[in-house]
Amino acid sequence: MERRRNARHRRVIDGRFQYGTVAAALTIVLAGVLLFAAGTTLYYLLAHAAGSAARPDLILVILPPLLLNDLVIMLLFIVLGILATHRIAGPVYRIEIDIERVLAGEKGVRVHTRKRDAFPDLAERVNELIERIDSSRKG
Repeated sequence: MERRRNARHRRVIDGRFQYGTVAAALTIVLAGVLLFAAGTTLYYLLAHAAGSAARPDLILVILPPLLLNDLVIMLLFIVLGILATHRIAGPVYRIEIDIERVLAGEKGVRVHTRKRDAFPDLAERVNELIERIDSSRKG
C-alpha cells in the first residue's frame, strides 16, 4: 500500500490519460506543421505552373526557424501537458485509493486533495459518502 501512496508524488500518475492528452495536443501541432508544408508545396507548384517566379530561397530562410519554433512548442506541450494533467490524474488516483480502503472495511477514511488539484468538490462529496457509509456500519 505504501508503494502506491508514493506514486502520487510522481508527475505521471495515469500514463494512459496523461500521455493521451499530450499526444492529442502534439497531433494538433504536427497537423499544423504538415498543413504548412502542404500549403507551401502547393504554392510553389501553382506558382511554377503559372510561370511566376516563386522564390525557393525564401522558404529556406523561413523554414528552419519555423521548424525550431514548432519543436519548442511541442516540448512545451509535453512539459505543460504532464503538469496540467497531473492536477487531474492526482485527485482521481487519490479518490480511487481511498475508495479501495473503504471497500476493504477501513473506517475514518477521508479524501485529501492538494491546494491546486482539480475536483475538490468531488472529493468533498466522496467524503460525505464515506461518512454515511461509516455511520451505517456503526448501526
